[in-house]
Amino acid sequence: MFENYLTGNYNDGRMVNYSRGGMCFEADVAPDVGAELFIGIENSPYSSHHDVFRAKVVWIQERSLKDSYYAYGVGVKYC
Repeated sequence: MFENYLTGNYNDGRMVNYSRGGMCFEADVAPDVGAELFIGIENSPYSSHHDVFRAKVVWIQERSLKDSYYAYGVGVKYC
């Protein structure tokens, strides 16, 4: 789940990959490049609690329905 920092709108998504500096997730809503988000990760196999990250959108890609259940791929860098 992610929240747009300025608007307060929440949306669901699915994490594709992550690193120390950022992550990629898929969603049906594409936040604007440069938007700041709060990203909440539930049921992570790497943490016993609910993780929350603040991040900035650095890229967006449209997804094909044959490649994903979601419309967009979103790349973010942690703030």
